[in-house]
Amino acid sequence: MKTYLKIIGVALIAIIFNSCTLELQEPFDFQPENTFADPFQNMTAWEHIQTRTSGGLVDDQGRKRLDGEELDYMIAAIKRVGYQDLYNQTSTERTYLLLNNNAFTGGNRDRDILRVITGRTQSPAARVDADEVMAAITSEEQLNMLKAVLKYHIVTEKVAQVPKLTIFDKNFVFKTILPALTLDVNGLPTGLSNSNAEIVFRRNIEWKMEVNPISSPLISTAVGPGFNEKVRSHNYVFNNGIGHYLNDPVRYHPIPFYENYNVD
Repeated sequence: MKTYLKIIGVALIAIIFNSCTLELQEPFDFQPENTFADPFQNMTAWEHIQTRTSGGLVDDQGRKRLDGEELDYMIAAIKRVGYQDLYNQTSTERTYLLLNNNAFTGGNRDRDILRVITGRTQSPAARVDADEVMAAITSEEQLNMLKAVLKYHIVTEKVAQVPKLTIFDKNFVFKTILPALTLDVNGLPTGLSNSNAEIVFRRNIEWKMEVNPISSPLISTAVGPGFNEKVRSHNYVFNNGIGHYLNDPVRYHPIPFYENYNVD
């Protein structure tokens, strides 16, 4: 009897399903909201850099507190030495190491750009006009050093973690656009050399990049204690190369070595 009832039940279910008629669903063209295009790929490095300014209230003297992650000082520095074309050129793809406001005033006394160049400490909490700060750099020696800082942070090739850095935990050596110096037997500069200063990139298994790590095959002044730097933000793709943000500058020779040498 139970078997008979089961057969009837199965038959009724089959009849119910067969009697259902469902309309075919209209084809659905899925349009994802997220896009994976590079948002700055139609901009030059210089055009991008100029968009990265601090917000906030400006006082009656045109001063404001600068966000440490933005590029107000770098914009002012580039304009001060007339290097806009270096960041705006489109004839070759380069790597632009973008120096945020912390790199100029962040509190690292041996590396803060403004302190190294001027000998004075600029408080990161002060209200300032970045153009006014750079305008105070007037001596030829200070301008030479500022030029050297900027040129060392431009690499002659486009360097992203992939495919350029093909192996993790390996040092890759590249050239910057800064002329290196010739040194005497005491390690003091005697002039500009015919070769450009080298820089090293390295990535770990997580693709995080470091510049001039301590294991770099560079001269000691480039990799001395505290002068290596991890990239803060990676891979800003421009139509003339790629940008990586740094929170502190890196160097080859000590920047004061350039005070008597115009790198133009």
